[in-house]
Amino acid sequence: MDDNEKKTAKITPLRPGDERGSNTRERCSLLYPNTKRETRDISWIPSDQESPKQEFTELITQNLKSEGFDEISSRIIGVLFIEPEEMSLEEISIETGYSLSAVSTAMKNLSQFHIVKRFKKPGSKKAFFFINKNLAAIGAQALRIKYDNVILPSKKMLPGIIEKYEHVGSDKNASELEIITRYYRQILKLESIVRNFLDEMENINIEEE
Repeated sequence: MDDNEKKTAKITPLRPGDERGSNTRERCSLLYPNTKRETRDISWIPSDQESPKQEFTELITQNLKSEGFDEISSRIIGVLFIEPEEMSLEEISIETGYSLSAVSTAMKNLSQFHIVKRFKKPGSKKAFFFINKNLAAIGAQALRIKYDNVILPSKKMLPGIIEKYEHVGSDKNASELEIITRYYRQILKLESIVRNFLDEMENINIEEE
């Protein structure tokens, strides 16, 4: 090639969708670290800014959430648990940060299991609430949640699953069927034990009122 001849590069014009003109290609994580990190569910750790009351309330809230209570019920119980006196719906709403309607719905559910007591004061139309500061009663409620959400649905669904296995009828399915049938028998025993325990706990709570 002649020294005076210049080399020319063949350049293809950009077209819509051509990734050469975008920044969407994957970059090296070492050179371009992600600024947005995935949020992880970590255990609650108290901060130095919290008062002892706030720290205890948050402790109760997190403990109850780990036992199966929903967020609002856990926080309501946490607020009521440390309060020596009864609280109105308005006070609970302010302390928890939830709306009056949301607090009212949650209180109805908690009252059904005799954890929260609802009453009215003479001369006032407001409803007041006081929590039974009994860990056994609260634990029974957590067990009730598991009973309703896990044990009873399993008891209802398993017979249909077993029936489908029986219609297939193969050696491999026979082994699987044996495992599922054993699990169903365990669910039935567990359901009976938990139901009797919850009935006894409910009777004890009613007698103490």
